[in-house]
Amino acid sequence: MQSQIRKHFDHSTSTYRANATIQARVAENCAGRIPEINYPLVLELGAGGGLLTEYCLKKIAPLKHYFTLDLSLEMLKLTAQDKVFAVQGDGENPPFREQSFDLLVSSSAMQWYSCGADSILANISLLKDEGYFSLAFFVRGTFDEMSHISSLTGFASIYPLPEEYQCIKTLSQTGLNLETHIETYTVYFPDVASFLKSHKKTGATFTRKGSGFGKKKYADFCKKYQEIYGGEKGIPVSYRVLYMWGQKLKIRLKP
Repeated sequence: MQSQIRKHFDHSTSTYRANATIQARVAENCAGRIPEINYPLVLELGAGGGLLTEYCLKKIAPLKHYFTLDLSLEMLKLTAQDKVFAVQGDGENPPFREQSFDLLVSSSAMQWYSCGADSILANISLLKDEGYFSLAFFVRGTFDEMSHISSLTGFASIYPLPEEYQCIKTLSQTGLNLETHIETYTVYFPDVASFLKSHKKTGATFTRKGSGFGKKKYADFCKKYQEIYGGEKGIPVSYRVLYMWGQKLKIRLKP
């Protein structure tokens, strides 16, 4: 699965940033929750695209080393800056030791984890005691409109996103100093075709299931979406984001 996700993002390097409107907004909010103190060693997971990287470097400089990890080597090239060390790898199997970093950040990436909250908890183990983290990722409720129309027409499919309740429950039981916030964003596009094209250009199109293609199903999908959800502003697309931030206390985390 990781290789398929990587290929989708590899093919979107040149178009990602121009179409990652919601990802940029989430990255800014994620960085905004980081306490403004000194962090010698920072790890960003799922860093391809460099949006969160830029916001973090503006806020927490100076630092010694800022490591970016991503499946896509092509996307990692977008994070290239002084003091940034890009590492190609899987966030669920990161090539780092526990108790290594002072700050862990991630935005719009952990929704791809196959083991969800358990993998996130394992990521937090990479922090030193009293290290900080700020995470943001899409949860169930994202693309509600698309999911509804897909069920009616058989066109397209949605990647199974994590449930916010389970993520919060898992991390809340560990003794972390944890804060959470859930935000739903609505982005409007002129029409369904514009949304689908823009979404494809972000590379976030892997779904695990084969989509129902064909001109008729595509036309039915666009027509139904417009009929049910279209309005003066265009067609709405919902994104539901879970923000989790806080501090790792002096306990050993066990996923």
